[in-house]
Amino acid sequence: MFYIEREVLPVLQRSVVFRRLLPALLCVLMLCQPALAAGVTYMPGVTAEMSDPAYWAARQEDSREVILTQEEIQTVNEGVIAKEGTMVMDLKTAPETFNGPRQVEAVRSSSTADAQYYYGWTYGPDGEKADWNYYQAMIDNCADPNATGDMPVRYGVAVERTFLRVFPSDNPILDVPGDLDFDYQALSAVCVNDPVLIYLTSADGKYYMARSRDCSGWIPAKDVAVCADKEEWLAAWDLPSERLLVVYGNKAYTDSSNAYPQTARRMLTQGTALELAEDLEPDQLVGGRSPYHNYVVWLPVRRDDGGYEKQLALIPETAKVSVGYLPLTPENIARVSLACLGDVYGWGGMLEGEDCSGMVRTVYSCFGLHIGRNGNWQWPADMEKIDMTNMSMEEKRLILDGLPLGAALCFPGHEMIYLGKVDGNYYVVSTVGSIMSPDTGRLLNTRDVMINTLDVKRASGLTWLGALNKAFMPCYAKLEGRTYDFPSLQWYHDGVTWSMANKVLPALDIDGTFGVGQTVSREELAQALWDLAGQPAAGAPCAFADVPESHPAWNAISWTAETGIMAGYDAVTFGPEDALTREQAVTALRRFARYQGLPAEAGAELGGFPDAGVVSDYAREAMGWACGQGLITGSGGYLLPTGSLTREQLATVLWRYDQFSAE
Repeated sequence: MFYIEREVLPVLQRSVVFRRLLPALLCVLMLCQPALAAGVTYMPGVTAEMSDPAYWAARQEDSREVILTQEEIQTVNEGVIAKEGTMVMDLKTAPETFNGPRQVEAVRSSSTADAQYYYGWTYGPDGEKADWNYYQAMIDNCADPNATGDMPVRYGVAVERTFLRVFPSDNPILDVPGDLDFDYQALSAVCVNDPVLIYLTSADGKYYMARSRDCSGWIPAKDVAVCADKEEWLAAWDLPSERLLVVYGNKAYTDSSNAYPQTARRMLTQGTALELAEDLEPDQLVGGRSPYHNYVVWLPVRRDDGGYEKQLALIPETAKVSVGYLPLTPENIARVSLACLGDVYGWGGMLEGEDCSGMVRTVYSCFGLHIGRNGNWQWPADMEKIDMTNMSMEEKRLILDGLPLGAALCFPGHEMIYLGKVDGNYYVVSTVGSIMSPDTGRLLNTRDVMINTLDVKRASGLTWLGALNKAFMPCYAKLEGRTYDFPSLQWYHDGVTWSMANKVLPALDIDGTFGVGQTVSREELAQALWDLAGQPAAGAPCAFADVPESHPAWNAISWTAETGIMAGYDAVTFGPEDALTREQAVTALRRFARYQGLPAEAGAELGGFPDAGVVSDYAREAMGWACGQGLITGSGGYLLPTGSLTREQLATVLWRYDQFSAE
């Protein structure tokens, strides 16, 4: 980069040499700008502009429209608390006393079970396998020596950004020797000013057994101030939105000061909510200086005796904070979701970061919405959601095409926030532990908050899109008078998911591509019925010349031919690859029902269908039976007996048959 002394510049400007050099200088400076942008690394398909929340907000209709008001959010929170399985608790109404010895025994029992789970495959800080004594010492530390029969609950407020632990110890639980950045001790992040209920104190006095709003575990006592009573505790955090300053950016810090170390440079992570100070005196100093261009907040402080007090602190105007919870709009969801890009992955809240479900929880907490700590705890809440288990790839894509920004997407082991679709690719943001490297195909520890497409692969080789099994929208809560344009399941959903789950008509690809719209062949029906029957052995090989023993459906066709469930065109021709007609399908299915000992008498009259006369004589009774049992309902009011069946149509017919046989 060129450097020119200020005193020399006027001389150069007047010189011919400078005038000749000027275009070259400008060219170099212009080239420097893209180089700086290019210095940031992105996943394939991700561009620099995608890091800007405005990019995604612009793709949403009514991106500034409020989805839920604060009053509605409060109603949603009450519903989440009341719903079994969310693990979200109303701390304000919790019992105020408990049986100490009984609690100690319960904690000791659960800690022993945890230790038994981790023992044998985890490591200590020295890189050696953790022996039982390693865990026994942590179990023993769970016992509160001062536990009594009727103990009062203590009310605490976090004074540092910290996390709940499995055991009352700093000793790590590592699955890879020496990897101190992934510690199974960590359970859940706790922000500054978060309230906790305190039950027990560890034997060494260094930890409290505590309950946060959505998780319980051991928290370092040094990170918590104990309030004098419940009223003082409630006054610290149970405040109306307009009296709170909410951190929605990555990290904010209080002002630096050597004179006021208790409030200086306090790290405030995303989701932190502090009380705004009101009614300051004229010329009042905070931390020894005026508060101009700063927010003035009350910061919780732990006294030397462990008690609580609050002191004034300053947060600069430039910090990414909001007076009150942010309005719940698509634009703001994008803003908060992308605020921590590049931040470190923090399992259970360690490293001042978040893991995947913790990130989703924290993003929505910036709007005052409390959805639960883990994905499987978030799922039970009354909100718009879609179970994608065994869903075909075709239907998944249709669902994603209709999902709004901010939807939570899940597969076992990971949760992410949906951003949108660009050029046929689906984009998400999440904090990621590992992926298969797009460059080398090897397992890569990303440990990063990042944007990527759902084409990223897992260790199994399956893409994230193929692995998706849940989609839910935390802010699209089911409230009276509220309706949302949430994507609907396809008409074939039940049939295809049943078929894929039972491997009766399996997907055509590992990613779940089912072949929606593809014509079914005769061999596919033979294979499906053989699978439904439990793949019985045929007594004799089939004699069809077009079905050699090497044919993949040889066993199935041999069995269906032997049982008379499916016949060939003649003694030597089966036509395995020929398109399956509707009347062929119901005829075979009726014979299959008889094989299984199920009712197969003629059913409905076909006169109500305009094309009833087109049904072949051999299939007429079977078609009536199928219509009578609801296996065939017609297409646009027509039977179309000689028309071909598609894979999703056959899957639906077989699913209905399965219900019929169960009844």
